[in-house]
Amino acid sequence: MKTKKYTLLLILASLFVGCEDYLDKIDNIEALTELDIFTDVNLAEDYLDAGYTYLITETTAKSNQPDILSGLVMSDEGYPGRYNNSVQERYQSYANGDYLFLMDLNLGVQQRDTPNLAVRYSESWKGIRVVNTFLENVDLIENADEETINGLVGQAYFLRAFYYHLLTKRHGGVIYLTENLDLNSDLARVRESYESNLENILIDLEQAIDLLPVNWTAGNIGRPTKGAAMALKSRVTLFAASPLANTNNDPQKWVDAATAASDLINYASQNGLYQLIDASDAINLDVGHGGADLFVSEPEKLNNYRKVFVGPGKSKVLPQEAIFMEVNDNTIGNGGLVPLPRTYLTSGYDIVKGNFNPMNIGATANFVEKFETKNGLAIEDDPSYNDQEPFINRDPRFYNAILYDGVPWIVTDSAPLNTSGVADLAVINENGVLGVDLHDPTSPANQLWRVRNSTGYRIRKWVPNGFFLRNCCNAEEDFYVNNMIFRMSEIYLNYAEAANEAYGPAGKAPGQSLSSLDAVNVIRNRVGMPNVNGMYTGSTSTLRERIRNERAIEFCFEAMRYDDIRRWKIAHLEENKKVEFLEMRWQGGVSAIYPTGFSFENVEQVNLKKTFIEKNYWWPIPSSELEAVPDFGQTDNW
Repeated sequence: MKTKKYTLLLILASLFVGCEDYLDKIDNIEALTELDIFTDVNLAEDYLDAGYTYLITETTAKSNQPDILSGLVMSDEGYPGRYNNSVQERYQSYANGDYLFLMDLNLGVQQRDTPNLAVRYSESWKGIRVVNTFLENVDLIENADEETINGLVGQAYFLRAFYYHLLTKRHGGVIYLTENLDLNSDLARVRESYESNLENILIDLEQAIDLLPVNWTAGNIGRPTKGAAMALKSRVTLFAASPLANTNNDPQKWVDAATAASDLINYASQNGLYQLIDASDAINLDVGHGGADLFVSEPEKLNNYRKVFVGPGKSKVLPQEAIFMEVNDNTIGNGGLVPLPRTYLTSGYDIVKGNFNPMNIGATANFVEKFETKNGLAIEDDPSYNDQEPFINRDPRFYNAILYDGVPWIVTDSAPLNTSGVADLAVINENGVLGVDLHDPTSPANQLWRVRNSTGYRIRKWVPNGFFLRNCCNAEEDFYVNNMIFRMSEIYLNYAEAANEAYGPAGKAPGQSLSSLDAVNVIRNRVGMPNVNGMYTGSTSTLRERIRNERAIEFCFEAMRYDDIRRWKIAHLEENKKVEFLEMRWQGGVSAIYPTGFSFENVEQVNLKKTFIEKNYWWPIPSSELEAVPDFGQTDNW
C-alpha cells in the first residue's frame, strides 16, 4: 500500500480514505496491506483504538500538555496564575472576542501555545477519518465472533458521535461524513445545518446503544459501554433543546432530552449501575465560626464525596457513579502515576515543580458566591450569611472544591515558596505582607514560572493534599484523580432541567418516578443538603435558576460551565463576563465587624472582563479551511 501525502490542511486532509498513519507505525510496511489489517481482529481493534488518541475532551491534556485556555477560564469559574508564557495573551484574545485568531493558532504555533479548542477541531476530523475507515472495512474481519464485532462497531459509532458533538456544540453544523472522501471526490462541500448533524449524531448513538455491552470484561474496562452512549445521548439532546440551538423553543426538544435522561436513570436502576455515593454525613461538617473542620485539609465527613474525584492510592478503581472516564495512566520516570490533566490546571509551582506548565487556575470570587449556605439558601437570601466571614457554614461541596486562606496544605518537601504549610492567600496577612501563595507583581521576569494564585481562592477539587511532582522523578504521587467524562450526577441534573422545561417542577417524564424537583433534590441530599427551598420552586422559571446554580456547584471546575452558559444564552450577561478577585486584608485583630480579623472584599478586575456579543456564541472555522475550500462557508457573523 503506497503512502500518500496530501497538501490540503485540517478538515479535508484528515478525511481521505487510507490507513497510512497506522501503517507508518508498523515495521514491515511493505508486507502489510489494508486487507491484512482488517481481516485480523487484533490488528483491526488496534486500528480502531487509534481513534481514541485524537479525542480531546474539555479537560483532556493533548500530548500531556495542560490546556492554555481551558473552559474553566473561558467561563466565569476561574482565572490562571501563570504569567511567563502565552497564557495571559491567549486569555486576552479570548476576552477581546478574537476567536478567529485563536482558531488559526493551530498552524505554525507550538502545541503548548495553542489552546485545546483549536487543536480539538483538527484532531476531531482525524478521529472521524479513523472511525470511518474502520466501519468501511469491518466486514473483512474473519477471526471474530458476532459479539466481538458488535462491540467494535458500537465503539466506532460512539466515537463518531462524540467527535461530532465536540465539533457541533462549538461551531454549529459542519459536514457529517459517514464515509471518507476519495481523492477524486468533489471537494466543494457546503456546511450542513446543526439540525442535520444532530439527526446523524442520534442515529449513530442509537446504533452504539444497541451494540455496546452493559459492561466490558477484564482487559477492556474503560471502553465506552451502553450506559456511556446513553449518557452522550442525554448530553447531546439537552444541548439541542437549549435556547442556543433550539431557537424556536420547540417543546418536543425538551421532551426528547427529558426522555433520554429518564431512560438512563431507569436503565441504571434496573441494572444496579452508576449509583450515587452516599455522602450525606458531609452536612455535619463542623464549619461554623471556629469549627473543628473549618481549617482541616481533608475533613473525614467529606471523604465519601471527595473520593469520587481524588484520593490516596494509585490503583484506578472506577467510582460507582462513573459512567465513562479517562484511563489517566500517564507515567513519569520511576513508573508512578501522574494524575493529569486537571491537577496541572488547578495547581501551581509548589505542587508541580520543573517544566510541567502548571496553570494554577484559581476560582473567581464572583463564582464562589454561587455556593449556598448549608441552610439551603443563596447567600443573598440567608440572613445568617456574613460576607465578612465567607468561609463558614457553606454547602459541603464548597469544602471539596475551594481551598481558602488558613487551610493546612502539604505542597512539597523540596524548597517550597510557602514554608508554613498553610494556604496564605491574603493581600495583607498577619505579618503585614502579601500572602506567599498569591502572585507577586514585583516578581522578576525570570521568576514568573513560579506560578502562584491570582484570585484569592485556590481550587481544591482536583489536587489531593500531599501530592507534588518535581522534575521527572522526585515526587510524592501516591494519589489518584478521576478524570470523568460522564457521571450519574449529570444525568439527574440533565433530567431535572429538561423535565422542568417540558413538564414543570412537579411534572414527570412518562415512565419516570422522579419529578424535576425530585431529581435536583437527589443530588443535593446525597451531600446532606436540604431540598430546594420552597421559595425557589413555585414555577418553571424560578426552579430553572436553582437548577442552573446546582449545575454550577456540582460540576464546578469540570469544564462544563462554559458550554452551559453558552447553550442557555446567558454568556453575554454582565454577571458572567466579569472577573472578581477576593481581597483579604488583616485589620489588626478580631472585632465585631471583622470576626476573623480580616476584611473581605470582592474586587472586579476591569481589565480582565470579557467581551461577549451575539457572534461569540458560535466559534469560527480556521481560515486555512476556507482558503482551501471556499464553499464550506464561515460561521455566521465571522
